[in-house]
Amino acid sequence: MIDNVIIQHDFRYVIQDVQRGVVENERFWVYINDERTEFECVGKEIVSLGPWKFEEKNGDIVLKNGSKSITVKQPSSIMNADYEVSCLAATEDGKRALGGTQGQLKFINSDGKCVEAHDAHYSDILQIQYFPSKQVAMTMGLDYSIKIWSVLDGSNPRTMRKHTSTLTALAAIGRGRNIVSGARDGAVYIWECASGKAVWEFRRVKNLADPVVGLTVIDTGCPRNEVQQVADSIFYETENKTLLVAHESGVVATYDLETRCSLGEFSAGDRMSAFAANKELLVTGHSDGTIRCFRGSEKAWELQGDEEVRKIQISDNKIFCLQRQVAIVDYDGKVESIFSDYYGLNDFCAIPGSLYVACKSKSVKEISL
Repeated sequence: MIDNVIIQHDFRYVIQDVQRGVVENERFWVYINDERTEFECVGKEIVSLGPWKFEEKNGDIVLKNGSKSITVKQPSSIMNADYEVSCLAATEDGKRALGGTQGQLKFINSDGKCVEAHDAHYSDILQIQYFPSKQVAMTMGLDYSIKIWSVLDGSNPRTMRKHTSTLTALAAIGRGRNIVSGARDGAVYIWECASGKAVWEFRRVKNLADPVVGLTVIDTGCPRNEVQQVADSIFYETENKTLLVAHESGVVATYDLETRCSLGEFSAGDRMSAFAANKELLVTGHSDGTIRCFRGSEKAWELQGDEEVRKIQISDNKIFCLQRQVAIVDYDGKVESIFSDYYGLNDFCAIPGSLYVACKSKSVKEISL
């Protein structure tokens, strides 16, 4: 089970007021799995008024009740935004990209320099991804469009439209001369970025309109030094690459990107809502709060939460799952820690050593891992 924790948003001010002598004592509350427990600050002590104990360890909050322990990660830095951030992306060399609920888009370089693209989409930006070069990024929006952007100057050389329902997934193939997208219309398109055209379409034969909830490109072979292409010159770096497509029905479909042939399907459980995979694991999230992990097509473990799983990411040998909060899970299914925000979360992006979270409170918080 994934525990849910909500801590009073100003609890640190409560603690500081008592420690500075502004007030003699004061209480704050914590909801743990929807049950309220209170703590009282007296001097430098935090006294439990219920079964749970409140501790701070390495900057994080640890809640203990007998042998049970919940670690709640705390932000190491907070960046306030001018708008509600709907999605974000980050790179290991310090670049960040923020998308807004009204189509705003901002690229932040590692030196702090910002490049903004005003009205990048007509409505919410749903996802941002950097290309491997980190000089180019792609976005998908609630306006059914996919756009390619220069991170350096914010220009938009390509806009691609073909999906007829909400976009749900986006990935680069190799270095990104082709990208692949999926949507709730059931279609998965391979795009050639040079022309901005969709050059291939995948659909489930047994259910052509089965909504796509996620996809992943897996490189099963060795990297090549040169960009390879097939004779028709519209597919690049597809050799030794497999495309996994997760559908709302619970079916995960597999395709060979070089031949564009189906390699089969398997069922991970119905009402799928989120998906991630790498060479080792395949992880699915479901609308009833279930998270399942597979090795091949065999289920390795299962966790239960109480809200729909909205996003899953695998990074640095950890699994990150977004529901009401972000749960950080190891490969064996143990929940190591969680991060929650009083006002709610929109998105997250994990990179080695850091977790960036977009909060509904118009802020982006960085958590050290």
